[in-house]
Amino acid sequence: MSEETRRFTHLPSDRAPGPDYSGPGVEAELTGRMPEGRPAERPQRGGESYDDLYTARASSVLGKVASDDGMLDVRVKAPGELGGPGGATNPEQLLAAAYASCFHNSLTLVAGRQGVRTADASVDTAVTLRKRGTADDYTIATDLTVRLPGVEPEAARRLVEQAHGECPYSRAFMQGAEVHVHLA
Repeated sequence: MSEETRRFTHLPSDRAPGPDYSGPGVEAELTGRMPEGRPAERPQRGGESYDDLYTARASSVLGKVASDDGMLDVRVKAPGELGGPGGATNPEQLLAAAYASCFHNSLTLVAGRQGVRTADASVDTAVTLRKRGTADDYTIATDLTVRLPGVEPEAARRLVEQAHGECPYSRAFMQGAEVHVHLA
């Protein structure tokens, strides 16, 4: 394992204390006001189960993906590089966008706790579909690039490590996400 890879690989015990959710609740945690009147509490890490805070729902039907609230409604096609027609977004782009947003929220939360200004920060994410051999053995690889203009390099490195340890998407990739598949 390279030094760079080792630097951004965390075990659960390496994470900084803080919430396990870094979506729209970032603002709520920073201000101390949780949505729906919930108090801003830091969840316990030792053996307690997680509380469900929010569930997003989306459906994929005939080349279209839409969320149940209508906020997301896009056509999806395989890119030309994979033999598809292109001309629309694809699952890898959707994942890259979601991961970049989630990681950026985690970075904002971690930096805010430490009083570090990140208004000019950016997170670029690449998601690569990979295949092994000739069988249908596919996986994905992700690559994040974080820019923190105006933040000292050591502080920036520390913030990125902490954000990586708290970002739910990073944790899902590192630890394996809980997945349930149902046939209706």
